[in-house]
Amino acid sequence: MRIALTHPRASDVGGVERQAHSVAQALLDAGHEVHFFCQRVDASIDARIAVHRIPSPLRAVRWFKVWWFDRACERAIAANGRFDLVHGFGKTSRQDVYYDGSGCLADFQSWSIDGAIASGWRRQLRRASPHQRVVARIERARYTRGSYRRVLAISELVRRQILDRYGLPPRDVERLYPGVDLERFAPDPAARERTRGLLGIGGDAPLVAFLGSDYRRKGADTLIAALARLPDAHAFVIGGERADRRAAFESKARAAGLGARIHWLGVQPDPQRWLAAADLMLFPTRFDAFGSAVLEALACGVPALVSRRAGVAELVTEGKTGAVLDALGDGAAWAAAARPFLDAARRGELRALARAEAERHPWSGHVQRVLGVYDELLSAPKGE
Repeated sequence: MRIALTHPRASDVGGVERQAHSVAQALLDAGHEVHFFCQRVDASIDARIAVHRIPSPLRAVRWFKVWWFDRACERAIAANGRFDLVHGFGKTSRQDVYYDGSGCLADFQSWSIDGAIASGWRRQLRRASPHQRVVARIERARYTRGSYRRVLAISELVRRQILDRYGLPPRDVERLYPGVDLERFAPDPAARERTRGLLGIGGDAPLVAFLGSDYRRKGADTLIAALARLPDAHAFVIGGERADRRAAFESKARAAGLGARIHWLGVQPDPQRWLAAADLMLFPTRFDAFGSAVLEALACGVPALVSRRAGVAELVTEGKTGAVLDALGDGAAWAAAARPFLDAARRGELRALARAEAERHPWSGHVQRVLGVYDELLSAPKGE
């Protein structure tokens, strides 16, 4: 087969980016030809991939960059000969297979923008921004019959959004959870003591993990409020954020008396070594189509408390691999839910349960289903 993959970034780092890269490698290993159309490319991607870079002439203008990639990507694919299938992973209007790893814009706006911005006029301004309008236009085009053959949704949460908002035939939209690298993300008995030494944590104080960029949407306020009610616990925060916003959250933590108990680590190239040292992960996000960091935590043997607004909540078994909460921003509720999972006497049991759940979702299973979808489409009568 000759397959075209599209996403603004060709990389083996990141949720959807890593999925696209893994699909590309599986195709290459099976002897197929893979072309990747993107705006940016990381040096770490598989050298066997034929990369077609589509730079934007106005990189600093966010809405234009999205609009340009959609239009220019379609032209570039057409100019590079016939492909058996085109598989889109980003904000593009037309493809044979689309993997929706972000969910519908209107739901994101309702849960993330409206819930996070108090000012009514600021919410309206954000919703009406050129970037939001371009994304909405692309999304409407994508879910018009004739613009796709199969849609793969990263979670049942996202699948329901697509079906409810666009009325597609249910058979056209399949839920397909991402996988996790079970070798990279794995329990490490030595990590706990090693990491506690790096962070200067004495004794056997519980350690909570918080991963994700965009601290406001991911719920860093809730982490701070919860940790204030867990007097013995420490936490580390991994993920990118603008310097001024990160400083504001650090200031809130200090004001709450947590300056020495929350460790702000920024972006880390090896999150697995930190995750393996944690006792629990908090993921109080306002909205996430999935939340791969939670699956990675489970793979490291770490149970997780997860917002119901995250697709990955569908994988959490109450009381065993974690808990699912509705009470966004309620630090007392998150602290109460955390306490049973910070019991040192249950640590071994909880780690085993978390790892067992992650082992049900290897990358190989995800990739094999993608290839199965390809086979189904290529063997279907023309026009179906």
